[in-house]
Amino acid sequence: MEFNGDASSVTLTVVDDEPLVLDMLVRAARSWRYECQAARSAEEAIKLLETRLTPIVVTDLNMPDKDGIWLVTEVHRRWPEIAVIVVTAGHDSDAAIKCLNAGANRYFLKPIKLDEFRHALESTLQTYRLQREHEFYRQNLERTVRRQTRQIRRNFMSSIDSLVRTLEARDPYTCGHSMRVRRYAIRLAEALHLDKKTRRELSLAAKLHDIGKIGVPEAILNKPDLLTEEEFDVVRAHPVIGERILAPVVRNPRVLAGIRGHHERIDGRGYPDGLAGDDIPLLARLLTVPDCFDALTTARAYRPALAVMQALDVLREGSGKQFEPHFVNVFVDLITAGPPLEIVHPIGYDIHSNNNGLPVTLPSSKILTKD
Repeated sequence: MEFNGDASSVTLTVVDDEPLVLDMLVRAARSWRYECQAARSAEEAIKLLETRLTPIVVTDLNMPDKDGIWLVTEVHRRWPEIAVIVVTAGHDSDAAIKCLNAGANRYFLKPIKLDEFRHALESTLQTYRLQREHEFYRQNLERTVRRQTRQIRRNFMSSIDSLVRTLEARDPYTCGHSMRVRRYAIRLAEALHLDKKTRRELSLAAKLHDIGKIGVPEAILNKPDLLTEEEFDVVRAHPVIGERILAPVVRNPRVLAGIRGHHERIDGRGYPDGLAGDDIPLLARLLTVPDCFDALTTARAYRPALAVMQALDVLREGSGKQFEPHFVNVFVDLITAGPPLEIVHPIGYDIHSNNNGLPVTLPSSKILTKD
């Protein structure tokens, strides 16, 4: 239904049950260089429009069977971009108002005066043209904004990736931690048969969950001794810092909630908000299991890595207190009996299942309290 503003490029659908009136309207419109398709009923007009849409419909108000009000309503429902002009007798003013309320753009009165008809066509055409130009501009602007937004987010996520790498480079013991947690979390979500949208959100949350540690001094991150209460307070702030860093670009509230809540505990003794049970966001409850497992099986400045079976025992002991019990059970099954999880830790150990489905043992030690 595009046109260049010249009436010769515009086709009208003209509807009237009186053959003489219909012929007069069509002849007049063609003399003004409009093309026309004619219908003698509302139903016929709909069939014509289904085959060939026109930017303007001119319809009589009073017709047998389906009248002009029905036609206006149907056209507006199916093709809201079409402009409709209603022809009505003077005593039908109430019906004409109903047509306007139903979506008609203009009406003019019988007996038909050709100069009024021509003015109605020209005014409607001009309004239609302006509306289409506005719609084209709006759609083009939206496309441009979406394209630029995607580029900005790509640039931002690239910067975030760099931040993650920079963060982990500050602590060689946790190098690759976020990506390992991401892989564990995805496998857990698949085993739980979570939908694709949730898996995508979990993947992003896992990748970015520790970004807030960029605000934790390196001296605290790499401290080989137990942390003081003040130092613990600094560490406990990292989920909130991460949420604050990511909020301007990660507009998904579920992802942000997962990042903020990945240190909450089922028993309510976690941080930063002390949430408990189902009040903890789903992504956070999912993240905390693989996050803890990877932390336990990775050597840290204040302790060596635990063996896989020892780490799984810790998860079992925390089931119902720190972790969602069902998630722990499924994750343990993944590690002990599932497909291999080949993830290389920075200190050179591999976590994977051997041919018997048993995990390879990593160096064991007593768990220190910093984690």
